[in-house]
Amino acid sequence: MYSLQHPQIDESFLQLNSKVEEVTTLLRSMIKPSESVKKDVEATTLKEATPESLRDDNFMVTKRKNPECKLSSDRFTFMRQVEVEQDERSKARLERERVAQNFRKLGNANYRQEKYEDAKEMYSQAIENIKDSPILYINRALCFIKLGNFKRAIVDCDFVLNKLDEKNLRAWLYRAMAYKSLNDEPNYENCIKYVRKYHSKQLEFIDAFIEKMKATV
Repeated sequence: MYSLQHPQIDESFLQLNSKVEEVTTLLRSMIKPSESVKKDVEATTLKEATPESLRDDNFMVTKRKNPECKLSSDRFTFMRQVEVEQDERSKARLERERVAQNFRKLGNANYRQEKYEDAKEMYSQAIENIKDSPILYINRALCFIKLGNFKRAIVDCDFVLNKLDEKNLRAWLYRAMAYKSLNDEPNYENCIKYVRKYHSKQLEFIDAFIEKMKATV
């Protein structure tokens, strides 16, 4: 048998309320952190989110660079450089053409005075500046013919026909004249065949040139 004590004289009962409150407070602290703790947690989280906090002896956060931006910038720089170089080449070409034209005029003047050697040299100087002008090679070929250097004339004519203009009228005619002067009838006839083929609308001029050539060669 045990005796039932009166609640008013039971000391443990007197402490019940305080113990309940203590337990309740403890449970609350486990479920919901205090404001001071919450602030500390938020502060720590915010700090951890900053780049400065993501840095230690073994790790450092850096900003990522966009490779496409660099490629675009490099492409623009390259294209700009190409444009500049093209512009510079165009200006240089114009200057060389101006110089070549002056030499050509001097060559024409010497040729009219029958100074064929001087004329040849002037055309050669022009070619040094502009190497893709058919008229310069053709004029020089005619000078070689006048100087009796027929094989060298054929070289200039061949360069025009093979590299610059395969249908060039004067190149075919001067080539025919050079072969005729060398008594090379097969190559002469071949030249006449092609010049007639490529310039069928100028047969009258071609025939007149051939008649005059036969009278002088």
